[in-house]
Amino acid sequence: MPEASERNSVLSEQPQWTPELAIPNSILALPAPLSFFRILRFLKTQRRTGWLDRGIESRNAESISDHMYRMAVMCMLAPQEDELDSRKCAMIALVHDLAEAVVGDLTPSDPVGPDEKHRRERATMNYLADLIRPLNADAADQLYTLYIEYEEMLTPEACFVKDLDKFEFLLQTVEYEMDVVEGKESKDVALADFFRAKAKIKHPLVKEWMGQLDEERKRVVGL
Repeated sequence: MPEASERNSVLSEQPQWTPELAIPNSILALPAPLSFFRILRFLKTQRRTGWLDRGIESRNAESISDHMYRMAVMCMLAPQEDELDSRKCAMIALVHDLAEAVVGDLTPSDPVGPDEKHRRERATMNYLADLIRPLNADAADQLYTLYIEYEEMLTPEACFVKDLDKFEFLLQTVEYEMDVVEGKESKDVALADFFRAKAKIKHPLVKEWMGQLDEERKRVVGL
């Protein structure tokens, strides 16, 4: 087995990850916006890693776009009394995981560390914005700005969507637990520890929804 210094040397010789290295050449060769649209397709075909890691059947595991779409529809219920822009919330929801089309759905258990994960995601969003900028500079700027707004939680809308991200994840968790009860998923599936994310939800409305979900979980799942 190679010494640690040898392994590190091999790793250091590998080219730094870039979006261009991750995107198939057949797509890179296409003109925009067709290349951009083809990249978006990966959101539809990639299953969310967390479910697969916990034993959810691949055919039942939600895609990245499944998650983003339900969040975007939830944004229509953004409370008016908070003066939240529901349209902007929906746009943030549709952009927040867009980089995963190229980067993939990396989890804390992935060997790629958090700093590298964020670097790849930001590089991807820069790449996608540059790809469509010659066609629509405003759309390109908006794409990247909304992503940064969410990542850095710069606005009330971004904070609201961040809570929706956790809530939608927990809603899907309960739905999979129900599938286990109904025999649609293996009894070996264990998702209860995901509910630690509940404590991070701050918005009163989303906390109210979480309370409803907790009640349903107790009634149907018994947890």
